[in-house]
Amino acid sequence: MTTVDATWTRPRLRAGVVLGPGQWRAGKLVHHVKDRETGWFYRVGPREHFLLSRMDGSRSLDDLAAEYAATYRRRLGPENWQQLFGMLHRRQMLDGATDPAAIARLTESAAEGAAKTRRGPLSARFPLFDPDGLFDRLLPWLRPVFSWAFVLPALLAVLAVAGYVALHLPELVTGVGGGDRPVAAIVAAVVSTWVIVFLHECAHGLTCRYFGGRVTEIGVMWRFPLVAPYCKVDDIVLFTPRRRVATAFAGVFVSMLALVPFAAIRVWAGPGALRDLAGTMLLFGTATAALNLVPFLRLDGYYMLSHALNLADLRADTYAYWGRLLRGGPAAVADHRRRDRLVYAGYGLASALFAVTVATLLVRYWYVSLAGWIGSGWAITVLVAEALALLALTAHLTRRHRRRQP
Repeated sequence: MTTVDATWTRPRLRAGVVLGPGQWRAGKLVHHVKDRETGWFYRVGPREHFLLSRMDGSRSLDDLAAEYAATYRRRLGPENWQQLFGMLHRRQMLDGATDPAAIARLTESAAEGAAKTRRGPLSARFPLFDPDGLFDRLLPWLRPVFSWAFVLPALLAVLAVAGYVALHLPELVTGVGGGDRPVAAIVAAVVSTWVIVFLHECAHGLTCRYFGGRVTEIGVMWRFPLVAPYCKVDDIVLFTPRRRVATAFAGVFVSMLALVPFAAIRVWAGPGALRDLAGTMLLFGTATAALNLVPFLRLDGYYMLSHALNLADLRADTYAYWGRLLRGGPAAVADHRRRDRLVYAGYGLASALFAVTVATLLVRYWYVSLAGWIGSGWAITVLVAEALALLALTAHLTRRHRRRQP
């Protein structure tokens, strides 16, 4: 039997093709597939995943057809095989049936797509280096920190820091707000914060690498109005829900763990600049970690909740669910699982309540500030103008997003 014959009669996926577990997306189960050589990610349904997961070169087409029929009570016809192998050929996934030119085109298109996602009207990413090699060298030394023998005591230390901040919150707020800070203290606080944020992102990347994923970028991200480091961990979609949650939580965990020395300084150091710096880092570090855990912002807490529920995109699916529900009533969402209907309904209502509360507080604060500067009449005029500008910007971004949709 020739290699070409074996490719089609006993198909085998290329070694770089990785299949992920199932996730729910818009009421349907999907699986992510990554081609490590080209950098492409694909989504397939459970039936395609069933066949792809068995294409290891040991099964003939008859074997695959028999297993499929036994599982799904349906036999595959010639048109089904033609469609499946056509997809595998276009994506160059079959071992022994690849074209170097086609592989190069797929690699180039994946890189172009990644470059487009780095730029937006209110955000941008600037990659600095590929950290995979660095993480591979660090992991043998850091492997003990992934054991429960380290995690449990470290988690207790993190909870102790959070408890200390909660008990001494008025004192910390007064200390941060009272008096002028020397330039050196401000610089030290900014540098320390950036170091902690960098460690936060490295924690995501190291955890992803520990679970077998690849980390392709570390860089600086601008998301209006903030500038901060970032670490790209796209391979998280190939993990089980438990490992995805752990990867998402690693950043906040390390951020809080980095505050332990500042808590020790705050407790044992005498009055002075060092103690003031420790108080500043504890207050803002804990507040940042708490903000990261809010599940209504697209930060770590949101992704932890999505992963724990095994949903591919909780926010987008919630918006789609409520859109269908409001347009077509309960019958329009009857194809969703009961659990997902409850999740989308609850998350949508909680998100709306959170957004209204935050918007009300911000508008009130901004109105009071403006009224004190320019009077109540002009304050209302400014607020209305800002609201109209925000609505226009939102409408423009929505139209732009829709034009980009395939």
